[in-house]
Amino acid sequence: MATINGVEQGVSTYSYTQQFIERPDFGIDTVLKHVADLGVRRFELVGAQTFGAYPVPEAREIDEVLESSEKHGLEPFSYGGYVDLGRITGYRMSEDDILSDIHLDIMTTKALGAKYMRGSGISAQLLPRVAELAERHDVTIGLEIHAPHTPSDPSTLEYMKVLEKLGTTRVGLVPDFGMFIERPTEIAINRYVELGADRDRLEWIIENRHNGMTEEEMQEHIASRGGGEGEKIAISEWFGYLSFAPADIEGFAAMVPYVSYVHGKFYHVNEDLDEPTIPYAAAMQTLVKGGFTGVFLSEYEGHAFYLDDADEQLRRHLAMGEKILTDM
Repeated sequence: MATINGVEQGVSTYSYTQQFIERPDFGIDTVLKHVADLGVRRFELVGAQTFGAYPVPEAREIDEVLESSEKHGLEPFSYGGYVDLGRITGYRMSEDDILSDIHLDIMTTKALGAKYMRGSGISAQLLPRVAELAERHDVTIGLEIHAPHTPSDPSTLEYMKVLEKLGTTRVGLVPDFGMFIERPTEIAINRYVELGADRDRLEWIIENRHNGMTEEEMQEHIASRGGGEGEKIAISEWFGYLSFAPADIEGFAAMVPYVSYVHGKFYHVNEDLDEPTIPYAAAMQTLVKGGFTGVFLSEYEGHAFYLDDADEQLRRHLAMGEKILTDM
C-alpha cells in the first residue's frame, strides 16, 4: 500500500490468531500469504504466538519466516517481544532477568531482519539500560501502551519523562488504539448475552463503569441483583483488556513525539468502514498532525469472539485507514 501523509499501513500477524490456533493447515506460510493478499508489504510477528521454542526460536522456525516472507514479497517490520514476568510462580524477576529476556528478543529481531521490536514488561527505570542494548544491536524498541493504560496514565508520563531525558531515538512508544475504546463493541455485548447475561444489566455496567466503583464492588453489586456468569465475565474484561473510557486524544497529542510505530487495534469495522467504538479519525489525525511518520499496523482482535472473519475485517480496516489518511 502507498504511504499517505507519511504513514504506511501494515498488518500484525496476531490478527490471524483464531485461524493459526484452530486450523492445522494455517501455519506461518499461510498466514503470510493472507497478509500479502491484503496488499501490504510490512508485518509484525508475535513471538510467543508464532514460535514453539519461544523465547529462543529454533533456526528452522526463523528460516521458515524468512523464506515465506521472500516468497510472498513481504518484509518483517517488527517483532513482538514479551517479558513474561509471571513465568516462574512465586519468583520476582530481577532487572537482570528482564534484560536477559529483552536481549533474547533482540536476537530474534535481528535474525528476522526486522528493525523494530515491541517491548512489554519494562519499567521506566530500566530504560537507560534498554536503550544501551537497542543502540548496541541497531534496533528500535517500542514500549506498548495498551488498555487499560492511556496516554495520560502516570506510567506513560513517566516513560515520556525518561525518554525526554535520555534523548534517545532507540526507544519509543507503541500506542495500541484499543486504549481509545469509548464503549464495548456490540459483538462483545452479544457474546455476554449468549453466556446468559441480561442486556439491561450490561447497559447498567457500561453506564456506571467509571462512577468510582472498583471491579470487586461492581461484581458484588451485580451479583446481588441477580447477575450470573455472563455479567461476571463482562465486568472482568471491561476492567481489563477490554477496558473503555472517553478517548484521551489530548493526552495522545503529547505522546505522539515519542511514538515509534502504531498498533491499530480494532474489534469490528462495519460495512460503512467505521469502527463505532473508537474515534479513529480523531486519533489518526492527531498522529499525523503531531509529525508522526512511520508504520501503522492493523491489529484485529475480534478473533476473541470466534467469528472467523480476519480477512474481511482487515480489508475493511485497511480501507478505513486509507480513507482517513487521504481525506486529511
